[in-house]
Amino acid sequence: MKKLFNIPCVIAIVCILVGLCWPVSTNTNIDNDTLLVNIAKPTTSILELVNPISNTVTDATDRVKLAIFNQEFATRVKTYDVDAQQVNDVYVLAGSLFFENSLRGKYKNLDTMMIELIQKSTSDDNHKLTTAEKEELSSSFMGLSWSLLQQK
Repeated sequence: MKKLFNIPCVIAIVCILVGLCWPVSTNTNIDNDTLLVNIAKPTTSILELVNPISNTVTDATDRVKLAIFNQEFATRVKTYDVDAQQVNDVYVLAGSLFFENSLRGKYKNLDTMMIELIQKSTSDDNHKLTTAEKEELSSSFMGLSWSLLQQK
């Protein structure tokens, strides 16, 4: 006569029952003062460039969203094979998709200041961006992200 329960079968059933019945804590405490984005402090020249933009955005939620968006842009822009107009188009399109018009008209001249920040690294003429220009763009937008996160 075969055993109805062998040891591996009993262990498997106990593990399944423990997994189904064991209480799971879904209470995740997140300290609102904890910074989840790690960005190195930018140079003084970059801070002078981006602080006027950062100071324009007053809502804390908008500041965090813009910081995350610009950090991602700063990380990605270094890998783009684009010209100056295309990088501008990518930024505007990605921003409109990410923010879904929540910033439209909310902050005076924010759109103009962002375009000027791009143009300070790329110039006004349309040309394929060099590695140095992409690095400068990345540094500027990473600095903006850092600056946005410093104020509450």
